[in-house]
Amino acid sequence: MRVSRVPRPLSMIAPTDTDTFGQPGPLLSFVVPAYDRPWLLRTALGSLAKQETTRPFEVVVTDDLGLAETRQVVDTCGIDGVRYVRNPMRLGGVGNWNRGLALARGEWVSVLHEDDALYPWFVDRVAQRLGAGVAAVAVRCSRGGTPAAVPRPEGSPRARSYPSPLFLKGAMTPFPGVVFPRALLHRLGGFDERWGSLADFEFWYRLSQQGKVEVLQEIGAFYRVSDSQWTNRAWPEMLRRAHLLRLRIAREQFPENARFARWMARFFTRRNAREYASRFGPTAPILEHVARFDRMPLRGLPSGWVWAGLRLLAPGAAGGQGHPLRPSPAVPPARETSATCSHV
Repeated sequence: MRVSRVPRPLSMIAPTDTDTFGQPGPLLSFVVPAYDRPWLLRTALGSLAKQETTRPFEVVVTDDLGLAETRQVVDTCGIDGVRYVRNPMRLGGVGNWNRGLALARGEWVSVLHEDDALYPWFVDRVAQRLGAGVAAVAVRCSRGGTPAAVPRPEGSPRARSYPSPLFLKGAMTPFPGVVFPRALLHRLGGFDERWGSLADFEFWYRLSQQGKVEVLQEIGAFYRVSDSQWTNRAWPEMLRRAHLLRLRIAREQFPENARFARWMARFFTRRNAREYASRFGPTAPILEHVARFDRMPLRGLPSGWVWAGLRLLAPGAAGGQGHPLRPSPAVPPARETSATCSHV
């Protein structure tokens, strides 16, 4: 599947007999797309069962015709009222996300993959930032092969805004721990399957056009990272899609500085390519991408300088002046500390 210049989102969430949009529901819905890793799903659901909150939330698990053990894990997860839905046909990754979101009843929704998890304070901390004008609230994530113990946050949650121009560098956070209004989800049509592995990045960018995106300056989620997540063959296509999306953001956010914005898009894509080459080895496809972007001028600038310049241009970012937002058509792993830390 090839992505054209800039595909515009279609309505990816089609109404069904069980579509609950417009019906009263809890404050928050967690959608957990499941497939073939019930041993990891147990950890994800366990992290929801351990939420230290009195705020109402629901959990919807959508099984994309995975292993038989998936149903058993859901039935024994200890979450009151958890809903299990087995898809009538295999929908694929992004399709399964949208299926679960169409079934959600909460005013706010969040997708938690079966291999990720949330810390016990997630719901209570995020709920304090939900309100009018907010398009998304995200948290910082610990990363690795297993959840780490991290300090329990204290005081009122502090947040930084992440306006649309900053997406030229990348998304505001890894996938877990992003909460957004269900009404906006339906207005935007859901995640666009045509973007494949970048469907989340593209959707967060569209969300940022609709209101304020906030990132809590504390760890609230765990993002599982594995070198086997993507094959060497997949990285070049992922880089290509990422660069297409950055070019779209550059064109929409900086029309009066088109050449500079395109240079920044190339700079950050080159940075990704070099990171992939360092992490996965000097494979020919990745080196080809690195060589292509190595021809750009000023490629040796420190990435921190470029990021600081982008923040200065972005309205709403710390210290930024920027320009008005233009509507779009269409952490390192935490260290274990003392008893004030908590595991997922």
